Amino acid sequence: MLLRNRHPLWIRLILVLGAISLFVLSYQWGNQYQRRLAGPPVISGILIQPPAKLPEISLQDALGRPFDQDDLDPGWTLMAFGDLAGASGQLAAQRLGDVMNRVAERRVLRETLRLVLVTTRDTPGLARELMRLVPALEVLSGEPRQIARLRESIGLGDEPNSGIFVFGPGGYLLAFMPEGQSTAAIAEDLAALHERAFTLIPQDA
Repeated sequence: MLLRNRHPLWIRLILVLGAISLFVLSYQWGNQYQRRLAGPPVISGILIQPPAKLPEISLQDALGRPFDQDDLDPGWTLMAFGDLAGASGQLAAQRLGDVMNRVAERRVLRETLRLVLVTTRDTPGLARELMRLVPALEVLSGEPRQIARLRESIGLGDEPNSGIFVFGPGGYLLAFMPEGQSTAAIAEDLAALHERAFTLIPQDA
């Protein structure tokens, strides 16, 4: 003989929904806890911890539009330095473009990624031509003291260097990819940084 369930249907439904909600909340909390325990990514380049913020800068692109540290806040930025009239700038621009191409299949990263080349000599004609050929690239210039201050703030000396700096959301400097690192390895590092950004960027960013 089957015993009749003494609880009305609506009470049983509430109990079932409560159990499901408790399960979902427990799963989400556990997942977030595990992610936090995972720690920062291991990359081939140099991971900068804690992440650094640039001092106030005032640059402009080849079209005269201003650029300052606030322009680094949204998305991801790859920044390099070089003289467009010389080999250093051309090499830096080529490396930036190659990294961009290598992350083409990572749609979310690619859509928020910008390329920035800071020129050590103001060559607006070359800069505009390069920006026309590579729409994702912004070629920036400024007063020599501004460029020197920027290079000093990120630990770059006076010598030409085609290394690439990686900025994450909030304008935080997260990593440096030395000039000897291949663009394939840089692309892999960038993907790892993007995937585990939550372990690197302060929560208030």
